[in-house]
Amino acid sequence: MKKECNVVAIYIRVSTLDQAREGYSLDAQEAALRKWCAEHKYEVYDLYADRGVSGKDIDHRPDMRRLMRDARDGRFDVVCFWALSRFTRSVQDLYDTMTKFQKWGVSMVSYTESFDTSTPMGRAMIGIVGVFAQLERELTGERVSAALLTRAEQGKRTCSEILGYDKLGKDSFQINQKEAEYVRFCFDRYLERKNLSEVAALCREKGFRGKRGKVPEAYTISV
Repeated sequence: MKKECNVVAIYIRVSTLDQAREGYSLDAQEAALRKWCAEHKYEVYDLYADRGVSGKDIDHRPDMRRLMRDARDGRFDVVCFWALSRFTRSVQDLYDTMTKFQKWGVSMVSYTESFDTSTPMGRAMIGIVGVFAQLERELTGERVSAALLTRAEQGKRTCSEILGYDKLGKDSFQINQKEAEYVRFCFDRYLERKNLSEVAALCREKGFRGKRGKVPEAYTISV
């Protein structure tokens, strides 16, 4: 059961690209939102933070999924975020989430865009902002894809790191024999089992790790 006072969930997110932009850091978002809550005398139920993930959809964001579960369970009355683009860049996800929140008695507040879905005008505004957030994501995706295609056609690298290789100069790579063993193991085991979760478990048993020491999971192997 919800409390009588306004209880707020703070949601913050940065994608890999956003982390380089001034003002988009998780710390900056959190500080501004906590100050806003204090000024409005709102109680902060919890902070939900997704680092280095896209706003394309909400299904692949661990803390967003946790937020949705807590909203369903009536843990808070309001979800506050820095900007709608931090919450989602998908119009479909936005409307699906709004429908659920209305059913659960939860409103949405954007700190920088000054709308509140507890009012009819706020609900209209969030729809308009959502359309442009998705448009920005799609245009950015097109520009990035075009740039990567151009680099590939020129024989240049299109990513910062490749498992199984070490960088050799600006646009060249050389085989990393230890990591190459990991890559071959993944391919061989997948051909045997056709199950990414099983392959990930076998990799963990073998002690394999990713470029930055990441423990193998099904989704990292599929990439």
